Amino acid sequence: MHNQVPEKPASEEQVESVDHDNSSEDLSGRARLAQAYAANDATLSFWQTIKLYHRSILWTLYGQLVVFGYGIDGVIAAFLLGIPRFRQDFGEAFVVDGVPAYIISANWIAIFSGVSQLTAILGAVMTGYLADRLGRKITNAIFCAISIAAVGAQVAARGSLPILCVGKGLNGFSIGAWLVIGPLYASEIAPLKLRGWLTAVTNTIQFSGVLLFTGVIYVMGPMDSADAYQIPFMLQWIIPSFVLLTIYFWPESPVYLVNTAKRDKAIQSLQALHGSNSRIDQEGILAQIEETLDHEKSASTANATASYAECFNRHNRSRTLISMWIYACQYLGGLVFVLGYQSYYYQLIGFGAKKSFFLTMLNNSFQFIANILSWFLISALGRRPLIVWGELCGTICLFIIGGCSLIGTNPGYLATVSFMFVWAFTYQLTLGTVAWTVVAEIPSLRLRAKTQGLANLTLCFFQWAVAFVFPYMFNPDAGNLGGKVGFVFGATSLLGFLGVFWFLPETKNRTADQLDKLYAREVPARKFHKTVLSDD
Repeated sequence: MHNQVPEKPASEEQVESVDHDNSSEDLSGRARLAQAYAANDATLSFWQTIKLYHRSILWTLYGQLVVFGYGIDGVIAAFLLGIPRFRQDFGEAFVVDGVPAYIISANWIAIFSGVSQLTAILGAVMTGYLADRLGRKITNAIFCAISIAAVGAQVAARGSLPILCVGKGLNGFSIGAWLVIGPLYASEIAPLKLRGWLTAVTNTIQFSGVLLFTGVIYVMGPMDSADAYQIPFMLQWIIPSFVLLTIYFWPESPVYLVNTAKRDKAIQSLQALHGSNSRIDQEGILAQIEETLDHEKSASTANATASYAECFNRHNRSRTLISMWIYACQYLGGLVFVLGYQSYYYQLIGFGAKKSFFLTMLNNSFQFIANILSWFLISALGRRPLIVWGELCGTICLFIIGGCSLIGTNPGYLATVSFMFVWAFTYQLTLGTVAWTVVAEIPSLRLRAKTQGLANLTLCFFQWAVAFVFPYMFNPDAGNLGGKVGFVFGATSLLGFLGVFWFLPETKNRTADQLDKLYAREVPARKFHKTVLSDD
């Protein structure tokens, strides 16, 4: 993790000054080394930082690759429901508006949609523990191997919903793990000026999985053969197989190595991450890591070994809870409907399979563009404004979607689809991307793995809960709400807006040590961006 000294805001925004513990005269040699590195790094521009740290950036992106699988897993259940041959091979006959068709029952949809999210909860918690005990590298390899076997079970299911659900459930362990490993590694390796971008890439990579899967479904979905769903299943093998074959070369996180008293290996890791570039002060980077970890350990009343209980003590409780809430907001905001079930919904309101898949691909393409645009907005506007006002815009869109669905005519349905596009673009521009950055930045360096594990536990729990309940609200053989679920998600999204408005801090340009001091002084979340940190 590379920390820099942020520029001071304008004087009219100076609310309070948080003093450093020591004057420059009292700094230890290690602290002076860390401070000198930060001061030098602060002089670099965004593009100079990319040029200087290009090697570690590539390793960071490699660590994020596994999130690709989460993108596919998150939509695979709903997308498969839009494939007529899948419904025929795995489902049962059902008459929809007097027309014979095949559907998967709401009970099986609930299980198939939610089982991987349920096991992902366990995977996220296990990863928070294993990543601190075995390291990021070994933990990643273990869950890649599990995923390869789990996808094999899905491919072998061939009409058996129980086997299909078992395979998806096993893969959920890996999905939960990858949501921790990718952003965790990025937050520990990325230079400060690139931290927002490199953690936001988490969403870009997982959405790339969605986009690729959408394209494959568009081509394969209308086919009247088992290949229509078997080939999409096999896509899930690509990334874990590649990572498992190449992970030997991935440098271990120096933060993990320092935290487990493996200083010599941390030096080797830094050399692997940065090469022999003499412009990168690797001793300064190491000094920063050691200084921050020692400060956090000395400030903690808990044992030297970080624990989940410590995440909820008075020093860390608010940081943990807001991290968990940010991830909960993603599924409280209607993601499962607008992103996951859109192809199925388009068919239910009268579009053919081919046109439904085309609309889905078009919507997802717009979302991908929004995702890329958010990289620049994160640096320009900060994290808090994007999430807070993005939540409010999303809430308004959802109520409009619900209202248009009440009309029950073609113009009403077209308006519903239009605002589904607007909601999706807004979501990927704001909360969908920025949440990954915020949750990677808010936790203390020492508790980062476990806090992110708890946040991902929350994400997977809400993903499972919503995926489990949604079919009973939405499916024609159950609640049959259709687009009127916009009212339900509009209400829950409003709760999300209120939570982030009051409790989400601005973390832009704040180092881990500076956030520690702001939280120690109990600075209100809404004043983080106005609080000036004095120089040593």
